[in-house]
Amino acid sequence: MTTKSYFASSVADFLNLPTDDVLGRLAIRVGTEHSGDESSQIRAWRTQIELLKETLSRLASTGWGILLEMPLLRLGRRIDAIILINDKIACIEFKIGSSRFGSADIDQAVDYALCLRDFHAASRDLEIVPMLCADQAKETAVQQTIVFTDDVAECLLVNRNSLGTALKNVALLSGNKELSWNEYDAASYNPTPDIVTAAKGLYAGHTVREIGRADASAEALERTSNLLRQITNEAREQKKKVVCFVTGEPGSGKTLLGLDLVLTGNAGRVAGEPAALLSGNRPLVFVLQAAISEDARDRLKIKAKEAQRQAQQALQTLLGYLKDHLEPNSNPPEHVIVFDEAQRAWDADTGLKLLERKSSEPDLFLEIMGRLPWACLVCLVGPGQEINRGEGGLALWGEALAKRQDWSTYVSAEALKGEAGLSGLMDGLLENDLRPNIQPELHLVTNLRAHRNKLHGRWVGTFLAANIQGAADIAAEMDHPPAYVTRDSNVMKAWLRSRLRGDQRVGLLASSGATRLIAEGLPPSPMSNDLDKVIHWFLKPHGDFRSSNALEMPLSEFVCQGLEIDYVGLCWGNDLSWSEDRWVPRKMRAPKWQIIKKEDAKQYRINAYRVLLTRARAGTVIYVPIGDPKDPSRQPADFDGVFEALLKAGCAPV
Repeated sequence: MTTKSYFASSVADFLNLPTDDVLGRLAIRVGTEHSGDESSQIRAWRTQIELLKETLSRLASTGWGILLEMPLLRLGRRIDAIILINDKIACIEFKIGSSRFGSADIDQAVDYALCLRDFHAASRDLEIVPMLCADQAKETAVQQTIVFTDDVAECLLVNRNSLGTALKNVALLSGNKELSWNEYDAASYNPTPDIVTAAKGLYAGHTVREIGRADASAEALERTSNLLRQITNEAREQKKKVVCFVTGEPGSGKTLLGLDLVLTGNAGRVAGEPAALLSGNRPLVFVLQAAISEDARDRLKIKAKEAQRQAQQALQTLLGYLKDHLEPNSNPPEHVIVFDEAQRAWDADTGLKLLERKSSEPDLFLEIMGRLPWACLVCLVGPGQEINRGEGGLALWGEALAKRQDWSTYVSAEALKGEAGLSGLMDGLLENDLRPNIQPELHLVTNLRAHRNKLHGRWVGTFLAANIQGAADIAAEMDHPPAYVTRDSNVMKAWLRSRLRGDQRVGLLASSGATRLIAEGLPPSPMSNDLDKVIHWFLKPHGDFRSSNALEMPLSEFVCQGLEIDYVGLCWGNDLSWSEDRWVPRKMRAPKWQIIKKEDAKQYRINAYRVLLTRARAGTVIYVPIGDPKDPSRQPADFDGVFEALLKAGCAPV
């Protein structure tokens, strides 16, 4: 019987098989899938198999299952051993010959357990105990009390003699249900990489399918990816100018698709043809540039400056691109451009301020790329992400395209008419002004970012639309609360620190308009041009005070948009308060708050919280201050209403 794991069976069968038979199966698989001398690995396996046999034979393990060398494609590694103990999972990392428990080894064991929890179908909603077994380590007391946080326990540290005690302790916690080892082995493993990991993987030449999932959402992404390549190839071969609009909620994989088109395949740099992803979001560009240049330097052994140059060619800022090619004789080298967050394109008045040209951003882009013999412009579009004055939505693109009949337009039906805070391509146009090609594949419906809460995007949209009961109804369908809430910042930080395990990242976010959070001990966010601080926040490791994990500095919507971390602590300011049945957006006009009256400005403030509420991959805790009745700018009633609205909408207290 072929298994995904190198070896999988019941514990009873494992104990009855000779060690050489089990070792032979492992050796055959490793020889088939890998080249090179595996002699040291085979020696370690022999010791590991004999240790497991000796340990399991002393336990009442008849109904248990065992899997050896279970592949985790996302990490490019394999789990040494998984023991299915009734309805509990022991995930064991062996360090054969080792006498110490290294911090990196502990993180590795925990990462494996977290990957199972988040991405392995048969592990979902089950409790997992990571273990690190250094067989030569000194005797230590095995932790008696096993505490789970989000279904994953702290890592148990054991040696060859105490492994059995640890497994017995897990068995004491387990129920009567027995997990099927063959069903567990056959279950799908569908990892969703964060955008930084995805960018590094794509730059290294991997495809969306290779770095991502293997389920229906991945198939949908691949269909969209293939369609974009097809449209690009037709534009090249037929010397056409085309623009494609890819729509989807925050976290649905739009930026991933853009990076895939630019960095891999026959449309981008792999074909020796310049292509670039452009974004007006400078922090996003610089964080991804830093991540892929550092990875390329280490992987390709090239100089740091050359790695940085290559990264800067693939990822550029929108304003820099426009300034470089504003003059009529300055043709861009890239025939393929991906415009990230294209609904945030600015209007003609903003163009006059920024570039001394009274032209909208879509007009300028179509003019510049229109100079080329062929061009493919891919616009990535998310609802409710406009957070700046002058951002005109898709309607600006419709107006610009209506004036240029030499451009072909490909679009999803969802982008034609405005809804949910997003203007549509056809808003303000007559039916014959623009005749787009409708392609259903250009709309993404699955939230890949919030992989533990697939309905999270719907909940955020409904909650910010002031439909509290509707949000509560969506929350009732979720496996986990949409967020946790507290009135104590120390409780928020403790919640986050308890989830700071393995390679997972935690961090604080706060609205740029929440200026009075400084009175709660929270410093202001760095500005969009303070890029070193933002890069360090996202990329520096745990233990570095500049890292997000230090929980010292929040980021605003302007510097976190488009990026993501595993767990978010959202510090809610009274720039967006709740009154009876509606949101009240406000701005600080020192020394007091002023209610925002203009509709577009009100929407920008609400959209800021939409961005902040959709940055987490695994979970969010929201800190709502108590306020101070003696401070007119921090009245308790302003915060109390938000706290009650969050609870009524389905959030859970910490």
